[in-house]
Amino acid sequence: MKKISRRGLMQAGAAAGALALAGSRPAAAKLNPAYQISDGPLVADDWRDLLAKTTVVYKQNEITEGGFTFHMPSVGKYSSLYGWDSGWQATTMSAIDPKLAASEVEALTSRALPNGRISHNTELGDIAAQRQAAESGNFVRRWAFSQYDEQGRSAMIDPPSYILAAEKIYAAGKDRAWLDRVLPALEDCLHYLTREHDLFGDGLISVIHPWETGTDSSSAYDEILHLNFTTPLGALSRGLGYQKMVAWNSEFGWDPQEAKRRNRFVLEDLTFNCIAIRAIQAVANLNAAIGNADKAAAWNQQAANMMAAIERINWVEKKGCYFSRYDVRHPKLAMRSTAASLIPILTGLARKDRAERVIREHLLNPKRYWPGFVVPFNCVEELNREYVALEDLVLWRGHCIWININYLLTEGLMRYGFKEEARELTRRTARMIRHEGLWEFYDYRNGQGKGQPHFNWPGLVLPMMQMTWPEAVAVAEES
Repeated sequence: MKKISRRGLMQAGAAAGALALAGSRPAAAKLNPAYQISDGPLVADDWRDLLAKTTVVYKQNEITEGGFTFHMPSVGKYSSLYGWDSGWQATTMSAIDPKLAASEVEALTSRALPNGRISHNTELGDIAAQRQAAESGNFVRRWAFSQYDEQGRSAMIDPPSYILAAEKIYAAGKDRAWLDRVLPALEDCLHYLTREHDLFGDGLISVIHPWETGTDSSSAYDEILHLNFTTPLGALSRGLGYQKMVAWNSEFGWDPQEAKRRNRFVLEDLTFNCIAIRAIQAVANLNAAIGNADKAAAWNQQAANMMAAIERINWVEKKGCYFSRYDVRHPKLAMRSTAASLIPILTGLARKDRAERVIREHLLNPKRYWPGFVVPFNCVEELNREYVALEDLVLWRGHCIWININYLLTEGLMRYGFKEEARELTRRTARMIRHEGLWEFYDYRNGQGKGQPHFNWPGLVLPMMQMTWPEAVAVAEES
């Protein structure tokens, strides 16, 4: 079923279907049988096959505009320049063509606003005009148009995954001229996020719309938004509500302080903040690489301060993991475990005892996040207690594996010395993608690819292999 934007409302047909089904519980779709993930270590043939599959998909999603070559997540379905998608795409391309990866990041920094904001997405030229013309009769979609400025830039923000990519790109290509062009913009972006979006006054970043988190319909947001997905009406309510929130935020120009005053949706999301902390570390490392020791130290201190805030605010000892916080007037934790509860290990700054609890009690627990196909975004034993209607249309809400989460957790495992576990996570991910191809997400019950085919994110398995199976990559590149 075609989506009308990267995080847009389901088509009118889907909404009508949801209304028709509301009040009844449709039979669960029959699952394909789970296949066996082949045994044995990753070898050169795994790298060659995954590289070939990724190269084909990336080439068909490639676009050149405004002097830069970059990628759309899935041309014809998600046809726009997306901030956090470009981060994953540039990270993947750093393993294939660092110059092309560098162009992707610069495409973003060239469109940064004077205040440093790099937009959630940018509607591009003719593509944007054609889509807006086609959707002009859809009053719900017209709500979404209000987020864009005259240059097609969304007022929303995204987790700064593109800064993580910049670190890998520079390490691969050592292009100092490129770094001199993009690094100031990346630093300005971090200044904007950490200053303008610190709505709780604790040094962490707040978002004011669920789409700004990247994990659109995370089950952790259900209690914040009072959503119930046990009937198809939940998917409809979510779709309409998210679009109305875009229009509502646009009424006050997406001003973070006004959003704080109104307190409709103000969230310190763990995925966003941990990626931001890792991005700050990346900027510190880039400054250190070019001799800016004082700046590197200052950035590293800020990363440490932000992680200290997460340790103080978001850790729940009884649960043994972290939870996102919401409601700026009466702060509370959203007590639903998702893979976001594990993401603090990405930073390497989580307390060692807590990181080990997160890894041993949750990530490596087959009842929670380590079934045969890994890693589900939503906790297995929690999801098994409920029914989610139309789950494959409500992104991030069902039995889904997202490869960018696997990539982040692989790095986190490596940072805490769980090398063999990181290798196994990569091995299972690689074999699943070899079997299924590159899909938007996968079903942890059987490994089946779902959502949009020919989707870019699974290409992240290449840098995962570079990180954890370098011997297989080396053999492939030597032959």
